[in-house]
Amino acid sequence: MKREITRLDIMSVAIMYGAALAAIGLFFALLFTLFGSLFGPMMGGSGWGTMMGSGMVMLILLPLLYGTMGLIFGALFAFLYNVLAPRIGGVKVYIRDAVN
Repeated sequence: MKREITRLDIMSVAIMYGAALAAIGLFFALLFTLFGSLFGPMMGGSGWGTMMGSGMVMLILLPLLYGTMGLIFGALFAFLYNVLAPRIGGVKVYIRDAVN
């Protein structure tokens, strides 16, 4: 069975995309904190404490920044989809009944 997505709810797409990017931002912040605290002192920095401190800031900043940008660009994408889908056609989705 073939169906077509003709319209998207802007806020639901924006919230979902923002939450997904916030999770990705948290993942990158954890990597930054881990590698910064492990390899920062080897690079001749001012010490482990400074690197760990900046990693803790990143644990807060990256998910917030990624989430905010995801919210904005998710809303923009959904708006553009709603404008363009009636003119050029929506995304075709193929669905079949589940076989037990």
